[in-house]
Amino acid sequence: MAVENTQVVAPQSLIPVEQDQTLASTSADIAPACGCAYLRTLRAQLEGYVTTNGEYIEAIFTHREIFYSYPEGHRDCAKAFGEIAFMMERRAWRADREADTEAVAAFRNEAWTIWSALASSNSSTSSSKAAHTAPGLACVMPMMM
Repeated sequence: MAVENTQVVAPQSLIPVEQDQTLASTSADIAPACGCAYLRTLRAQLEGYVTTNGEYIEAIFTHREIFYSYPEGHRDCAKAFGEIAFMMERRAWRADREADTEAVAAFRNEAWTIWSALASSNSSTSSSKAAHTAPGLACVMPMMM
């Protein structure tokens, strides 16, 4: 069976508009990109990412669809959303970035959402495994008369 190469394409608004020197100078302080390919692409194109039209909402919902189709492939995505929010906080203000504060809040909220979804799926998976493998133990208290 041949495996087909697929490429994740980011929304049109993620294509760089112009270079931002403040972001380029501060991105060296941030750890290497983590997360899925979609978030790595978003982060790489963050310099030209405009937030005035609410394009960040589309990015969040697109990632959410990808995430729920295969959660195991998104273990580091909560961290990646937090790093993207941090990078957006530190970049310089421009007219096409008026909604950066809302985007930062939305990206941080999505980081918490992904983290809690992964944590709950991990705990339910481990508890269901324990229920199937644990011996039938019961605590029986004698009746008080």
